[in-house]
Amino acid sequence: MTALTVEQRGDMVEALLPEAAGLVVDVHEGSADDIKTRLRGLTRHELEAVTVLLAALADPDRSLKDALSWVTFDEYGQPAAPPLSVVRTVRDAAPVVKPKGYGIDTSAVLRALGPGPAVELNRDERRLAIETGIRRGMTYDDVAERLGMDRGSVKRAWDRAKTRARAEGRWLPPVAVGDIREAS
Repeated sequence: MTALTVEQRGDMVEALLPEAAGLVVDVHEGSADDIKTRLRGLTRHELEAVTVLLAALADPDRSLKDALSWVTFDEYGQPAAPPLSVVRTVRDAAPVVKPKGYGIDTSAVLRALGPGPAVELNRDERRLAIETGIRRGMTYDDVAERLGMDRGSVKRAWDRAKTRARAEGRWLPPVAVGDIREAS
């Protein structure tokens, strides 16, 4: 993933501030259809940017009661009960988030598997590249060569991917597609 320059971030905020402000107004005064219409008009990247922009507009030290004061009823139309008494501010309601790496740049993963110069990948991107390459029929050797790894490391990563997938109830082919091709 590439970081935005200060100028690019400023341009993005300038371009998306009207959308963020419109979403605030729609949430407070509009209907569910207004909100859906506004959100459907944004790309995934714009949605992420608007989310960050809205978070930047919020004061984490504002009382949660004040922040949610516009919500006067619950989903059943009953008067809304105040949030947990322990949670006093927006900051208190925020869960602790553990870092999960640098995210996955899927276009970098696809470039790494294709022809051309080597592409540097983080751990999560490398894992996805191995799974993607093998699912597409590349042999262990093909994937290893493209990612600058040895065959044994790729095979072990594929075995771990199969174990994770089974634990999550997902299906993966029991044998790497490339190995089936080589065996026949």
